[in-house]
Amino acid sequence: MTVLGYLSNMTNRFASLRSRPLAACALVVATMCFTVTNAQRLPELGDSSGSLVSSAQERRLGQEAMRELRGSGAVLNDPEVNGYLNELGKRILTANPEIRESFEFFAVGDNSVNAFAMPGGFIGVNMGLILLTQTESELAGVLAHEIAHVTQKHYARQLDDQRKNAWMQIAGIAAAVLAARAKNGDAAQGALLGSQAAQIQSYLNFSRDNEREADRIGFQYLRNAQFDAGAMSTFMERLQRATGISDAGIVPGYLRTHPVTVERVGETRALAANATMRLPKENSDYFYVRALLRSYVGDEQQAIAHFKSALAERKFSTEASARYGLAAAYLRAREFASAKKEIFALSADGLAHPMFAALLGQAYLQNEEFGRASEFLEAAIARFPNHTQLHYDLPEALLRLKQPKRALERVEASLAKRSDDVLLLNLASRANADLGQKLRQHRYLGEQYYRQGSLAAALDQFELASKASDGDYYEASYVEARARDMKREIAIAAKDKR
Repeated sequence: MTVLGYLSNMTNRFASLRSRPLAACALVVATMCFTVTNAQRLPELGDSSGSLVSSAQERRLGQEAMRELRGSGAVLNDPEVNGYLNELGKRILTANPEIRESFEFFAVGDNSVNAFAMPGGFIGVNMGLILLTQTESELAGVLAHEIAHVTQKHYARQLDDQRKNAWMQIAGIAAAVLAARAKNGDAAQGALLGSQAAQIQSYLNFSRDNEREADRIGFQYLRNAQFDAGAMSTFMERLQRATGISDAGIVPGYLRTHPVTVERVGETRALAANATMRLPKENSDYFYVRALLRSYVGDEQQAIAHFKSALAERKFSTEASARYGLAAAYLRAREFASAKKEIFALSADGLAHPMFAALLGQAYLQNEEFGRASEFLEAAIARFPNHTQLHYDLPEALLRLKQPKRALERVEASLAKRSDDVLLLNLASRANADLGQKLRQHRYLGEQYYRQGSLAAALDQFELASKASDGDYYEASYVEARARDMKREIAIAAKDKR
């Protein structure tokens, strides 16, 4: 996995994202379905959901599915977008301290309208869904609903009944998501049939009681985070229109778990009507992320034309986000001078945002102006110290300048704060490779693979690290212990599959 180029090579990576109506996939695992009921009280969970399926097993199930999705290229490799989704999710989690589970939010590089949650707190959101929303509160409502499915142990309740087939099911779910992403109904059907379709369909479909519980709890999560209470109903109405206008019947019907109905839209309105009115607190980052994603739709020139037209006709959410989107489209087309010009113009107007700085840094990097990139990114980090994309791009520039020692210093400082960040682990591995530090090179790569759910690949790297002779006693002992950990986890996973 490479950090440089999260906006590069878009023609190959997003060739399937052509300008077309948004096709409603109806939210593969948990389409939002809202019901008015006892909205002020969290339920007491008296079931045995954790008795047979532990949280660790749920996490491994999710990691296995994530491994399949990442390996396929379905997960959008864009730190700006994924970083934003995780910050948005974190806001919901922070406002609801009773939530104890860990979550990871990620974008799927597909233009269909879809979102899903998997065991272990892995929540995916398609590009198409983000683009269909018009406010941050609408997007937050989707995340809140998916979070509720996880916190209320809906997966564990079902897996208790289906535990023997859980690993087979999760592989089938990943395959079905990928087939639907490719708009290939026959492939999706084959994936489901090949992985015990009836059992997978049972897994994809939460019960009505589960849906009502997720609706009610998700609404509370959304309100506690001070988002717009009416956002759920407005988004449901938009989703209903998108389904009625755009759905060509390509996605298999058994993935449409809950068709949007007039009754459901009415229930969302009732939830909002019964809530106390508050002024929502929304972040401008939402509009920039949405513009960035829109710059990926169609080919490069289509994306440029879209933003030029929006600016000329003044049809945009905010002018700054439209201009940022135009700069991103220029960068995708590798028209570096035009991309820089747009960002410089935003700065000249007195606008400052870390995403502007990150895009300008990428323009320098992709144009191979590595010296200018490193100088600019140093200054940008001083101004925006908490923006993660900058902390990926500066080490990349230093590695390109053949300064691995400085790059490693930067990466290690970031890893001290985010030790499980796979992009940082990859940079650390590359920097150590350039420095000739074999043990550390393989150790960091092993940690990266482990956090991506690739246990066998992680074991290979830790074994290679243990054979290197350039580490001290403590480092050698550590990698040997990690290799034993991998063998133990692989054995547990194999036992779970039986």
